[in-house]
Amino acid sequence: MGGFLQNLSEKIEEIRDLNKPKPQDALRDSFINEITRFYDDGTEPEHASADMRYYLHQHEKRLADMGVKLQRRYTITPDGAKATRSKNRPPYTASLSFIECDSSTQITNASTQKIMKKHKRSASIFYTNILDRADAQNAAYECPNCGHHATLAIFSNGCPMCGTRFQMKQLFPCVSNFYLLSQMVDNKAVNKFIPTVKTLAIILGLGVGAYTGYSLWNQVDPQYLAIVFGIGAALLAGLVGFLALYMIFSIFFAIFMMTRMTTRAISTADVQSAALTKSSLTKAMQRFDPEFSYDLFEGKVISLFRAIAFSEDRTNMSMYRGDPNLPGLDTIIDIDYRGAMKYLNSSIQNGNDLVLLVRIYLNTTHLINGKVVTKKEDYNMTLVKKLTAQENYGFSIHAVNCKTCAASFDAMHLLQCPTCGTPYHLEEEDWVVVGLKQ
Repeated sequence: MGGFLQNLSEKIEEIRDLNKPKPQDALRDSFINEITRFYDDGTEPEHASADMRYYLHQHEKRLADMGVKLQRRYTITPDGAKATRSKNRPPYTASLSFIECDSSTQITNASTQKIMKKHKRSASIFYTNILDRADAQNAAYECPNCGHHATLAIFSNGCPMCGTRFQMKQLFPCVSNFYLLSQMVDNKAVNKFIPTVKTLAIILGLGVGAYTGYSLWNQVDPQYLAIVFGIGAALLAGLVGFLALYMIFSIFFAIFMMTRMTTRAISTADVQSAALTKSSLTKAMQRFDPEFSYDLFEGKVISLFRAIAFSEDRTNMSMYRGDPNLPGLDTIIDIDYRGAMKYLNSSIQNGNDLVLLVRIYLNTTHLINGKVVTKKEDYNMTLVKKLTAQENYGFSIHAVNCKTCAASFDAMHLLQCPTCGTPYHLEEEDWVVVGLKQ
């Protein structure tokens, strides 16, 4: 009995904790405004991760090349559902923070200003994956140019010994991923349910009371009794009417919800199945990397896909080694993550290569022959990295340092050091996509 009460108490405390204000809440709300502004005027989101910033600018260029403008609007619902759930997996703190909002997406022809597609979702949940690493600024680092040892916080302003400056890969906390999911039913509609029934019951009661009083006015003596009977009839009719209307509305609402749930279950069966593999993926990866964070990896995978999809030239991308001929991606103008990634399998190859196969579930928007087409698509991604690779949270692939000559260069589209010609292998430091298939 004591154990049951303790577990119950812990669950209640956990539910209460979800609704307590947290630092991530302010970052989430700020990011919503930042991503809205980005699709308005191109201002880079301050709290976006490095990977996300890269694909956002690639997306911006794809839209410009296709001659369309995409605008997003997110309006936080007052008193709507919101919560933040955090998991500490040292050295990371991964938080899933969500809030209810109204959203709209509009795609416009950039030259004619003609609206090509407009979509509104009044009952949505905006999810953000927020990552923090408390020890990031205190981590030890060695300058590749002169060998000076100091903390990352010192190197963020350049090496104090030789003056070499570095472009930071990641500043924590940051948003590594975001996506939007529709709710089963609009809470605003549910909140209006009782007031609507109450209003109809009052109208019914007033109508019955007025009719009763008017009918009895010349039939009773004294006449004020007609008013008394009218008030009584109004109260009785209002009460009975409220109960009857509540039952009728409840039955129709239950039928509506069952239909909606059945439809949603059918349309999201693949996603729900994929979500069940999250713990399996985490366990499989933590055997090789105790610091593995699912939320960090999830954001990285989606960012990698978006970077590949929006890339103009896939032939020399250091983060992609698969078939560069992917015509199905060349018409994409928008990508919405459906909120799930399925773990398929993992293996060790060539003695030191960790190979991972996952499937991601997306809603994609294409511009085909001048028409906007939305599709539900999923892609299998094969990723590989060396078992010796550790999470490099301090610096970016856009500012790596050659291990031979210490020269700094952008390795996104360079497969060798431009100074000394030493080949650069990203898989020695991070994940590389070697296969992408629909």
